[in-house]
Amino acid sequence: MSLFGRWIVLVACLIGTAPVIAADGEIDVDLEIVLAVDGSGSISAREFRLQLEGYANALRDEAVQSAAVSGPLGKIAVAMMVWSDAAFKKFETDWFIIDSRAAAGRYADIVEVFHVHSGRNYGVGGGGTGIGSGIEYALRMLDENGIEATRRTVDVSGDGVETAPWFRKAMVLPEARALAASKDVTINGLAILTDFRALDRYYEDEMITGPGAFVIEAKDFDAFAEAIQRKLFLEFMSPIAEGKTPMHNPVEASLHAFEKAPITINAERNPARKAKSR
Repeated sequence: MSLFGRWIVLVACLIGTAPVIAADGEIDVDLEIVLAVDGSGSISAREFRLQLEGYANALRDEAVQSAAVSGPLGKIAVAMMVWSDAAFKKFETDWFIIDSRAAAGRYADIVEVFHVHSGRNYGVGGGGTGIGSGIEYALRMLDENGIEATRRTVDVSGDGVETAPWFRKAMVLPEARALAASKDVTINGLAILTDFRALDRYYEDEMITGPGAFVIEAKDFDAFAEAIQRKLFLEFMSPIAEGKTPMHNPVEASLHAFEKAPITINAERNPARKAKSR
């Protein structure tokens, strides 16, 4: 598809899925989630595209779509944000309401071409790995979106440990993790193990926080799509739906499709769920 064609798709999707804020300035959903994507210097253009394609394909999956509408209100709010070096600009989509499979598919179309909108193809991004700065930005997105939810989550995917800020003082990961905990925001991680084979352990020990917080690993970028599909399913699915019997749970029958993706959940955060997931 040409660059012009990609922009046409992006504009059409932005028009077609923009949320309508309620008269009182807020809209209620079951979940607010920021998809925080690594665009740092260790990520090649191909690897960046694989991340976005993985997210897009996951959003088109029927089980993931069913999970998104499984809560009492039947809708979630989602935004994607590309983070990189702490000194560099972050790029984000608008917030979108997913309240149907069709809406999820429309947002997938936006995500798939977001590398054009973000400027990543033109050298924007790169530099060090500012995880803490990225999480701080995601928390501001959650605080300022005019949306209310009982669950708020930052979904971090990346391939490296945090590097020290070099250009200006920025929030580092321990501070960002504590800030998220103070705001009752869950941080989950998807660790891509290409450069750091123990990155999943680093994410578990240093980054994730909140009830049921978890880490999923992908052995490389080619395995990212399957891992993010399982991750979004688990994040989107309402705890209420998760607790129903299979007969009445619209997503329970799809769980078997995700059983092979490695998942690590801190036992102290949710011992019952760790036992169930192993």
